[in-house]
Amino acid sequence: MRQIEYRVLPDGESWQVRRDGEMVSRHETRADAVAAGRLAARGEKPSRLHIQDTPPGRPRT
Repeated sequence: MRQIEYRVLPDGESWQVRRDGEMVSRHETRADAVAAGRLAARGEKPSRLHIQDTPPGRPRT
């Protein structure tokens, strides 16, 4: 069975959650995006969540 891959990525001033490369949601804060990614990944098994770190020079929100 293929594992579904979710990613939390910075996108300018916001954060995206992507499912297998396709954007599924956008959030104002990293924390909100991580929470949404975790919820989505838990709902689809097997799945994996990758969380990209904040780019250098940008405050973590």
